[in-house]
Amino acid sequence: MSSTAKEEFLVGMEYLSVITSRIFLYPFLGRSKTKLLCYHFICFLIIFASFQQFVFLCVSKLNSFLDIVNIAPNIGVCAMSVTKYMKVNSNKELYNLIFVHFRTDMWDIVSEKCQENVKILKRYQKIIHFITIWFVYYVVPLILIVTSFPILIMYYDNMILGKELEHRYPFEAWYPFDKVKWYYVAYAWESFITGLVVCIYTFSDLINVSYIAYICLELKLLGTHLKELIGAEDIKQLKRSQNATAIHYKIRQKLREIIIKHNFIANISSQLDIIFGDIMFVNYTFGSVFICLTAFTFTVTDELYSTLRCFFFLISLSAQLAQALYDSKWTYGDRQTRQLVLMLIMRMQKPFQLTAKGYIAMNLDTFTTICSTSYQFFNLLRTMYDPEAN
Repeated sequence: MSSTAKEEFLVGMEYLSVITSRIFLYPFLGRSKTKLLCYHFICFLIIFASFQQFVFLCVSKLNSFLDIVNIAPNIGVCAMSVTKYMKVNSNKELYNLIFVHFRTDMWDIVSEKCQENVKILKRYQKIIHFITIWFVYYVVPLILIVTSFPILIMYYDNMILGKELEHRYPFEAWYPFDKVKWYYVAYAWESFITGLVVCIYTFSDLINVSYIAYICLELKLLGTHLKELIGAEDIKQLKRSQNATAIHYKIRQKLREIIIKHNFIANISSQLDIIFGDIMFVNYTFGSVFICLTAFTFTVTDELYSTLRCFFFLISLSAQLAQALYDSKWTYGDRQTRQLVLMLIMRMQKPFQLTAKGYIAMNLDTFTTICSTSYQFFNLLRTMYDPEAN
């Protein structure tokens, strides 16, 4: 493998570590006291902001169902954001193990003589680079829009349209003081919290999505090794009964190395599935509700400001190797090799996948179900909604 391809891949991992360090999660092990203090402070800030919104929801005299629609999803986004953040920290040993594996231990299966390996590495490097850049540059305009839009609309209504001044905020929250009198203080606080929540939510997802991409990369590389488990030259020598014992031993050793790698990937995939399970269960359960409420608000609210409160969620991927192993000319192997192949094929019948607590597989079918359910809820709300009563 060309050193350039490896170097580019490692640079991408270094960039991921820098981003993770910016939110005080990296290094996963051995962080300084300052970073740990900053981590706990961020958790406190997001939880406190959620508390503000919850208190506002409880103590305010809500005039309509639309008030609940506007506030409740924001609390959900804050809760999911801090949950994802804390999940990474509470499983820091696993995240560190995966990071070290892909940075140092994966390279013994990347052959510099195999052009297909190099192509796979470069292809996935581009994919991971695109994911990283997309997440990073998605955050900046989103924060600018969400934090600046309310005050721009407020001044537009007041100064251009001549309407009475109505103070607007990034989100509704309770304060122990008059937030109209201290408008700019409240607005600065909510803008800061909005930016913080967006960064934590997005970059926590970036870590998880990047890890899934790394796993898919190694599975793809293992697939190429399985296809080349028994080479053409090995088959010729076996047919001639030349060096049969040495060749069978070499084949078994290669297969055992692949099995060890596959077991490691299976293990970390299983652990990541457990870690992601709670979050994805919430995403699946409330994703339809959030999408529905956002669409409902958009269609029944006259004010432009209220129609642009949107909520975003992301997720998942899977792969399998059974076909590659079946195509590996394993029938030329000896009895021990065929037994290993059979056991590995049986194990590969269940593909790696991420689930919501084991109940629902996170894939395109699940995404379609969420969209379909959202549309059904939306139609139900539109049917029940009475503009005069709200």
